[in-house]
Amino acid sequence: MKGGLFINTTLISHFYNEEYLLPWWLMHHTKLFDHGILINRGSTDRSVEICRLFAPHWEIRNSKVLEFDALLVDQEVMEIEKEIRGWKMVLNTTEFLCCFDKEAFFSSLTALEQNMYAIRTILMVDDPTHGYTNPRYGIPLVKQRYHGIILHPNPPAPYYGGRLLHNYSHGNYWAGRHWSPHPFTVYMYPAFVLKFFYSPWNKAMKKRKLQIGPTLSKHSIQHDLGTHHLATLDELEKKYIHFTTSTTDLRLIPEYQVLFPDLCFPNY
Repeated sequence: MKGGLFINTTLISHFYNEEYLLPWWLMHHTKLFDHGILINRGSTDRSVEICRLFAPHWEIRNSKVLEFDALLVDQEVMEIEKEIRGWKMVLNTTEFLCCFDKEAFFSSLTALEQNMYAIRTILMVDDPTHGYTNPRYGIPLVKQRYHGIILHPNPPAPYYGGRLLHNYSHGNYWAGRHWSPHPFTVYMYPAFVLKFFYSPWNKAMKKRKLQIGPTLSKHSIQHDLGTHHLATLDELEKKYIHFTTSTTDLRLIPEYQVLFPDLCFPNY
């Protein structure tokens, strides 16, 4: 079919040994997107099995990029984007797109008459004084953590803090996929990508962060792409402490309250 298959909303994601986060991530996004293309980058854990279990109607493909190379990973994603028409979004397994009403959200993208939007990111960072316990799989992860840092746009400076959602042939992304030379608008209504950055800050997430570094390609290291993944456990803990000084209780923020009224208002 000329121009690719039309699917209203498609989510694309690479994964490598993501068995901890994938159950939450798949339960969350299969409710939001019509279709998903999950690209396995040589996982050795139960990730593929979990994808089949939680998203049996989504595609699983094997990545042609076995090392973690930011440029090659993004090129692979853009080649896949060309196969489909409709709204497309590329997220990592730490990133959860959140909106209050799916139909209203996707309708608004058309109504606002843009082809690409940056959805603002909230960096989720546990407040060490809050007393969080390990999250449970029976409850959405986005409802078990509510401390973070909102990355606000600061016009006229360009906004590199979002994740892009578009209906172009492909996203034409710069390395890291936070920017594109395509014209885009920051989506300023209540919708965010919750990035589980230093949250939940437990053994499983520390292990997850430490496993990526050894798979970085030489090219990525030489060009300082993705080298934050090379941190040691001690460095990770120091970075976490650094970010805890900026984390806030999101339940006090009006836009967050629109997304999660049940978390913010006890009698909702």
